[in-house]
Amino acid sequence: MNDYGSRSEVSPIDRAATRALSPVQAVPPASLGRSGRAAPGARGAASQVDLASIDEDVASVAEYAKVHVEIADILADLRSATNPPSVEAAAGAIQALMPVPIILVPLPPASKEAVEHATVIARRMVEQAAYAKAAQGAISRATVDQVLASANG
Repeated sequence: MNDYGSRSEVSPIDRAATRALSPVQAVPPASLGRSGRAAPGARGAASQVDLASIDEDVASVAEYAKVHVEIADILADLRSATNPPSVEAAAGAIQALMPVPIILVPLPPASKEAVEHATVIARRMVEQAAYAKAAQGAISRATVDQVLASANG
């Protein structure tokens, strides 16, 4: 089921072999006469937005890959024959990868409404966490509402 292997068991890849290049046709240059003259800064701004979007996507993929590597290391440690950690230690290590919700409470010069708003957000997060945990058990939302109502009442 899990095809993860430890880093020491993975054989190195030989990239010394060269690949055959395939010829491609040249792309003709675009003419400015068809669509009118574009503003010089407009094209640069569009490419900057695309670069920012690409950077975000790459960072997201890199973070996803990093988490997969960490989980693979934890599972590889469980399978090691020399000194296997306990299942609880592995579960704790995986749980440590989960993001922790944080509420920032404004500092004292903030208004009373801002502090109360932070409190409301914290309560809402707790309620939604209860729904999320219940949803992982494939229970309908009506059942969760009923259980929470009976537990609070």
